[in-house]
Amino acid sequence: MPEPLTRTIRMVSSHCDRFQRLRMSALFSILQEMSIADVEGAGVTRDRTLDRGLLWVISRMRIVMERPILYDEEVQFSTWAGERAHMVFPRYYEGRDSENRLLFQGSSLWLLIDEKKRTFISPQDYGIEVPGIPEKTGIELPMAIRKINSDRPASIRTAVYSDIDLNGHVNNTRYLDWMDDLFDVHFHEVYAVKTIQINYEHEVEYGTSVSLFYEYSDQIYRIDGKTPSRDAFHARLEVTRINA
Repeated sequence: MPEPLTRTIRMVSSHCDRFQRLRMSALFSILQEMSIADVEGAGVTRDRTLDRGLLWVISRMRIVMERPILYDEEVQFSTWAGERAHMVFPRYYEGRDSENRLLFQGSSLWLLIDEKKRTFISPQDYGIEVPGIPEKTGIELPMAIRKINSDRPASIRTAVYSDIDLNGHVNNTRYLDWMDDLFDVHFHEVYAVKTIQINYEHEVEYGTSVSLFYEYSDQIYRIDGKTPSRDAFHARLEVTRINA
C-alpha cells in the first residue's frame, strides 16, 4: 500500500514576500515538485513520460490556508495520490508546522499530454498508473469557476522568456505572481489568502499577451486571464484580514 510522500522544508527568503509570508507561487511550486517526486517514487519515472514525449500538466489546484506560512519556518509537506478517474489523476496535499499543527490542505487534478500534439493522452495506452490511497482523502477536489463577464482588463501581461518552463509554455505558478501584482502593497500588508483555486484552461506561449480581469465581493475575488483567442485561466481567491 503506498504511503504519502513527506518532506520538511525550511522557508527561505526567495520563497517569501516583503511581509515575510510565503508567496502562493512558491507554495504551488513546492507542492508540484513534490507531486512529480511522488509519481517518480511510484515508478512513473521520466523514461516513461518526458523521454517518450509525454508531459505532466496540472489542470486545477485548490488550497485552504489555516494561517500564513512565514519566513524561516520549517514546514512538513505531505502529498498523496487519489484514485485515477479516466485520464485525470487526483492528488491531495497537507502542510503542518513544527508542532504538528495544520497549516493548509490542498487538492489538484493532473493529466498527461503529448508534447508535440499538445493533446491529452489516455494513460492506459502507455501503461501509466499511479497507485492511489483510496481510504485517505483530503479537501474536495477543485470544481468549475464561473467566468467574469467584462471587456475592461485590470492589467495586460506579455509572456516573456523567464515565464516559460520546460513544457514550453508559461509556468502555471507565474499566474499567481501576476495575480499578486494586481493588488498594491497595502492590500498585501492587510490581507492574507484564506482559500485559493486556479483552473488552467489553455497554455500560454512565449510572446502572447494575457489580459487580466477581476471582480470582488465580501473579500472574495474572481480573476480571469484571457489571451486574444481564448481563456488561459480562471481563479477564485478568498482573503482574510491579518490578525482579524
